[in-house]
Parts: sequence; structure tokens; C-alpha cells
Amino acid sequence: MKKQHASSSSQSSQKVCLCFHGFSQNGLVFRQRTGSIRTKTLKREYEFVFLDAPHRVDGVFDVDDVNDEKNIEKRENEETMRSWWLAGENVSSGATKAKDGSWIRPAKSTKIVRLEETVALIENALKEHEGRVRALVGFSQGATLIGILKRVKPELFENVRRVVSVAGFDPLDARFYEKDGFDENLSVIDVPSMHVHGKNDALVTRDRSDRLRDKFYNKEKSVVFEHEGGHGVPTSREFREAFEKFLLIPDGEGKDE
Repeated sequence: MKKQHASSSSQSSQKVCLCFHGFSQNGLVFRQRTGSIRTKTLKREYEFVFLDAPHRVDGVFDVDDVNDEKNIEKRENEETMRSWWLAGENVSSGATKAKDGSWIRPAKSTKIVRLEETVALIENALKEHEGRVRALVGFSQGATLIGILKRVKPELFENVRRVVSVAGFDPLDARFYEKDGFDENLSVIDVPSMHVHGKNDALVTRDRSDRLRDKFYNKEKSVVFEHEGGHGVPTSREFREAFEKFLLIPDGEGKDE
């Protein structure tokens, strides 16, 4: 099983929040970048577990290629850059670097491949935590993955009660929208969800964030948190308080509005 990064020692009575990093990040990076919003109150309620995606994409970006104000340019963990899926276009062309002429970002791929390893990894994580997974938090590609998982393997959501999607985008692979694709029922995530978007996000537009919510979630149970920042997890006091409040809503209650 792939390495997990837990924010605290495992407590059998604690609920678990699984956390999914963005493209070219890893679990440790995402853990570090969410440190300020994982309050002491939340840590008493949840064990935060940060998974590493199965596909290594080491060196996909040169330093000058990176467009992220959250210190990505430092690439402190460049040797373990990871991805939850691969773009079929890149697999076919052999492109592995952003500077390759034919390379495209996974967010722009119309042929998402190699999800099998990701599904197996998450199934193992759920088994390891014995039904304690109550919340999911994803950033960028990791946020989109949560929606995709609902279509590919809806039973994974049996015990999930909360989802936070930060800078998520709608997948462009048509299979996730067709009844003869992965899921003939086109299942949506029918639990309270928070969708976070930065007004100055240069990588994910607001309309793509909204389409992810509208197509993969019960919109009536969703709330939107828009902030002034770019493509990253906001660290403001306002978001920290909203994030804490959302994850602490008692099970069975809808959106807190």
C-alpha cells in the first residue's frame, strides 16, 4: 500500500478525514499546506490522513513552468511528484514534461487513464480505517478525483458524510457523463459539500468549479466559499473558521445555512 501521512496517531474512536493532494504534489506537501486550517478542535474530532497518489510524475515541471503562489517553485519534494490519473493523450504521445510540445495538463485531458491503481489504493485505505472515514478533502486534481470516484466506485462513499472540494474542476472525459460509461445512474455525491474557489485562480476557472459541483454533487446540499486568492488552499481566518464549522456539522444535517 502507498504511504499515508497522518496528522496524529490513529485513534479507534476518531473519525477519519481522507485528504487528496493536487497534481504533482504528494501527501506530505498537502499536509503541510493545510496545517493552519486543521485546528485543534478538528484534530480532536478527526484523524487527517493524507494519501500519496500512485503515479509518479517526477520533474514534470521545470521551476519556471510552475504557476502557484504557494511556494511550489521551491519543489521541496520534487522527487515524489504524483498524480491520481494520467492523461491518455500524454501516454499515447510519450510526453512526460510540461515543456514537451504535445504535453497537456491532466485537467485538460479528454481521456483519463490509469484510474485502476488509484481505486485500489483508496479501497485499501478504507479497509485499513475500518469504516471510520467520514469526510473527504481534495485539492485541484484531488478534488476532481472525489467526483470521479463516485461514478467509478460509488460504494466507496458508504460512510462519507462531508466533502470539501478546493479548486476542483469538471473532468473532460465524456465517459463520466454517459449512462453507458462507468455509472449508468450517473450517481451524485448526496452529502453536504463545500466548494472552494479563488477569484484569482489562473488554472481553474469558476465555471469549471461550478460544473464539477453541478454534475457530481447534490447542489441543494452544497455551499460555496469564494476567496480572493489564486490556485491554492486559503489560509485566512475566515476560511479556517468556515472549514472547521463545516466539518463539525452533526451527521445527518444538511448544509448549515
